[in-house]
Amino acid sequence: MSVTLDPGRAYRLGRDPRSDVVVSDERVSRTHAELRFEGGQWMLEDVGSRGGTYLGGRRVQRVVVAPGSRIDLGHPTDGGTITFRAPTSAPTAPPPQATPWRPAAWTPPPPASAPAAVPPPASAPAPVPPPRPAPYVSGRQPAQPGGAVPMATPTPTLRLAAPFSGPARPGGAGPTPTLRLPRSGQWRQPATVRDLGGAQVVSIGRAPENDIVLTDLRVSRRHAELRIDAGGHEIVDVGSRMGTYVNGQRVQRARVTPDDLIGIGPSSFQLVGDTLMEYADTGEVCLQAHDLTVTVGDGKVLLDHVSFPVGEKCLLAVIGPSGSGKSTLLRALTGLRPADQGVVTYDGRDLYRDYAELRSRIGLVPQDDILHSQLTVRRALIYAAELRFPDDTRQHERKARVDEVLQQLGLANRKDNRISSLSGGQRKRVSVALELLTKPSLLFLDEPTSGLDPGLDKSVMQMLRGLADEGRTVAVVTHSVANLDICDRLLVMAPGGKIAYFGPPDEALPFLGFTDWADVFIAFDDPARDWAGEYARSPEYRQYIAADLIQPVAAQQPVQRELPPKQQSWPEQLSTLVRRYCRGIVADRLFLGITVALPIVMGLLARVVPTGNLMGPPNSNGNSANLLLILCIGGCLTGSANAVRELVKERAIYQRERAVGLSRSAYLCSKMLVLGLITVAQGVVLTYVAMLNVKTYDTGVFTAPMIELSLAVALLSFTAMTVGLLISALAKTSETTMPLLVLVTLVQLVFCGALVHLDDKPVMEQLSWLVPARWALAALAATLDVGQLIPHIQDPPDPLWSQDFGTWILDMSALATLAVVCAFLVARMLRRHEPAVMRGK
Repeated sequence: MSVTLDPGRAYRLGRDPRSDVVVSDERVSRTHAELRFEGGQWMLEDVGSRGGTYLGGRRVQRVVVAPGSRIDLGHPTDGGTITFRAPTSAPTAPPPQATPWRPAAWTPPPPASAPAAVPPPASAPAPVPPPRPAPYVSGRQPAQPGGAVPMATPTPTLRLAAPFSGPARPGGAGPTPTLRLPRSGQWRQPATVRDLGGAQVVSIGRAPENDIVLTDLRVSRRHAELRIDAGGHEIVDVGSRMGTYVNGQRVQRARVTPDDLIGIGPSSFQLVGDTLMEYADTGEVCLQAHDLTVTVGDGKVLLDHVSFPVGEKCLLAVIGPSGSGKSTLLRALTGLRPADQGVVTYDGRDLYRDYAELRSRIGLVPQDDILHSQLTVRRALIYAAELRFPDDTRQHERKARVDEVLQQLGLANRKDNRISSLSGGQRKRVSVALELLTKPSLLFLDEPTSGLDPGLDKSVMQMLRGLADEGRTVAVVTHSVANLDICDRLLVMAPGGKIAYFGPPDEALPFLGFTDWADVFIAFDDPARDWAGEYARSPEYRQYIAADLIQPVAAQQPVQRELPPKQQSWPEQLSTLVRRYCRGIVADRLFLGITVALPIVMGLLARVVPTGNLMGPPNSNGNSANLLLILCIGGCLTGSANAVRELVKERAIYQRERAVGLSRSAYLCSKMLVLGLITVAQGVVLTYVAMLNVKTYDTGVFTAPMIELSLAVALLSFTAMTVGLLISALAKTSETTMPLLVLVTLVQLVFCGALVHLDDKPVMEQLSWLVPARWALAALAATLDVGQLIPHIQDPPDPLWSQDFGTWILDMSALATLAVVCAFLVARMLRRHEPAVMRGK
């Protein structure tokens, strides 16, 4: 079938016999695409087909066609093929619909055998040549009976003045070049086109004084410069936080060609001659999983060759029984735990390869709330904005973005409420708001409706539906099946990490052969049924996966995955974390009260224990070590109790913030700095309350005894705080920290040296070297010369209790060394809980 097109009308393409161009393939929709002449060119647009429209194997939504173009409908390789060519003859007079010709924005050099074209003088009127040729359309399938297409009058043939053409620029400067982005699977119209002219340096950034201004807060005020010299074009990063990328790889400076894609924040740039085109990521992107496979160390398969596409503005629900790989799939799709095999493409780009650049365009709301419940809603979002945006972002800019997100999610009237006072649905909205700060194009949620009543469940799902409709792709892992009907696609995972169904939610139960989801989940227990095989052989697989899945382009050479950059400098991150932590402590009045009262109460308890005379002659006071024992146990308890839950209770928050660029060392230092100051102050208060009116000698080892005692107890409290952090890093849940705290305290009591003489006892003595209370008690005993006060029948005093400066320094140095070792171990333990992609940083 052939049709000569008339630029004065539009043409419908599809399987419907009433279409203007009939393509009778079962994968072609009844009304599949529309072809029309606009802006001086022929434009083919997909009108919501299921199978998709493809150019060169890549799915497109809107594409310019010309003689030589080949379009596939319904499948990237063997669907209904439409080809375009110029007509063999044409009349000499243009039809009245012809549009006048304007000079092209860029024209390639003519062949060597042809004379160079001379542009007309600026004052001369532009010539009006014949209009563009109407492409000749040929379908591979014959027209259906009754579906004959009337032949239109042929239009004249026209040689194109440039290989790229598009809508005219403002001001009549000629057609705008329209290109497909390199490494991208979608056709994109440029958001802006800038003629570089004779510029030598083009600055790019968020500040108004830049030549190219990008208003997104992820872009630094002065981000990069495009420099033009005799050798071509060079992109130079000028100290940005988010980084400047060329073809997905971060660069400080690099030469760029028209084949390269420059990434800055959410925008991508491409050069065509002296024209710089900007493509803005507005959220309408597609995500595709290709053959994802994940195995663990013992060979157990968590994901088994999972492939499926997710289109633009799509709300995808993922359901399945426990252990079917839903959370593993979510981590693979977000890049937090890349699949062992397979590729995830973000709009045609390899997400794993380009993760450092694309990371900020992906939002993830984990199952556990990623919020500090003591803070107000607005204050928590402001601190999150500080960590997610470059440190040159001004405070009023961050606050404006926070207020915008609060308004978007209907939380403006709750902004001053403490998060702990919100309902479950409202807290989940705040978690979503936190992720929306950076305007992600892809939003993933893990069990957002877990524990919510049916009303809140529906409210959250309707919120996600609205977010998808606003222009982003949303994927939600859920156990609830009550509101699946509002989703565009449903992915049902079977045991073993396989796909049992992918497609519209209303077709899922009929395909699976049940009328109730409870029966489906019960049937998953049958190991004999091949769920994945049944779906792979079904028409639904061919329609919803095979027809839409675009095979990724294999990399020519392996590319080293880059770690994402930090959004803030290390001191700025530390400042934000310390301020947030302090505000949370002040807001928690119960914790604050316990923190103040604990050392006072323990100091008063120490006064109850008889201590005897600390100024008596040698071997005159057998109870003198009691006071030191109480000081040691008090210091250990106050330090450890303060920190024992700090890391485990914030694990979900830390994991998410780490994935968006939080520094591990800045996080740990913020905890040690704030808790360290608190525990040191508690140790000093404990010492002075316990030693009140207790008579001692005027001098200790080198200064006043109270100063030496305070230093020893304060350092012990700090070291015990690092031990508490280590317990918190090791514990899987908050509930397991208390038994571990009791165990550690008993170990301190036994091995401190007050109850058992440890000197010259093999194994016992060596084990005691790992106990902070052993060295602290020795330092305290050295200050008061307690070794001479305790009666010894057979054993001499412990040599670590000797009242000399060298021994005291040894005791204190060993105590400090244990603190450093514990802090190092905490950092290593933190690394175990981080996303796999961040563990090298």
